[in-house]
Amino acid sequence: METQIENTNSPIAVPAPAGRFQIKAEHRAEWVKRYNESGLSLRAFSAQNAISYMSLWRWVNRAKKQSAVAPAAVPTFAEIKLSPSLERMDWVAELSLPNGRLLRLAKNVPASLLEQLLRLC
Repeated sequence: METQIENTNSPIAVPAPAGRFQIKAEHRAEWVKRYNESGLSLRAFSAQNAISYMSLWRWVNRAKKQSAVAPAAVPTFAEIKLSPSLERMDWVAELSLPNGRLLRLAKNVPASLLEQLLRLC
């Protein structure tokens, strides 16, 4: 017998050998997401949702391993070429941004350069 997700016609399980069911990858990912958002322990979440504890444990661990291996898509640093007149100026302002980046400004920073810097931060 196929099991259905609430309010959809898409089966979450497909028959597998030996009378077992194989849960589709997108549904495993959805269960892992629900578990992570629940704040419950694996045992409590699996019992509450009638999911095998060991299956949920495997799905969560696979998801952790996959997310740990994923490379960062955005470069950490971006080089900006400064004109020689701006290279050795004293700083008059320093912005510490919520993302952890630091932006120091000299007294006579051209507006166009300031705009570029703020876009990068």
